[in-house]
Amino acid sequence: MKKKILLFLLCSLISTSAFVACGQDGNTGSEQSSSVVMVDGTFDIEAVRNSINIKGHKFTVPQKLSELEEGLTYEFVDEEFGDGLYTVEISDENALVLSAIAENAHKKSKKAFMCNITARDSDSDVAGIVPFVSTKGEVLEKFGEPDDKKTVFIREENEFYYYGFKESDDGYTIKGKFMAITFSSSDIVEKITVNYSE
Repeated sequence: MKKKILLFLLCSLISTSAFVACGQDGNTGSEQSSSVVMVDGTFDIEAVRNSINIKGHKFTVPQKLSELEEGLTYEFVDEEFGDGLYTVEISDENALVLSAIAENAHKKSKKAFMCNITARDSDSDVAGIVPFVSTKGEVLEKFGEPDDKKTVFIREENEFYYYGFKESDDGYTIKGKFMAITFSSSDIVEKITVNYSE
């Protein structure tokens, strides 16, 4: 009987080891993070930051500019306007994909990275939420109640939902790990910003 139990435990250990080894195929940390599963009704910054699709291209935050998806190029378009901060434009062979803030970009360094990305077109999404298509109801169903809300008058009255932790805002950079969603006066998503900065 002891031999049968020992054999059973050994077989269990071998099958578990084989299962674990299947997931270890040399992926980078960001690729492994993208396998984080989202649970509807809850906000998970790790899942959200790896679920950004802008005009057919996948992004994560933070992301080094030197490690962009193949076919994407970047160009610094402004002089440094803060401590190592530049505006950067990312394009594919067809057109501009997005404009973002590059950090750690002293004198346009190759070490520059993005830690803040905004989806603002209907051919983009963050975790399945699409600007100019998705509704406030869909956002609440996907992420639950926000951690903070604001109402601001821009061109019309806009409501902002904040999920996660927003630490500070010094005018150029925002510290924290959060998502901000802007709604139109008719409760349609206008833009989604994901920030991941320490």
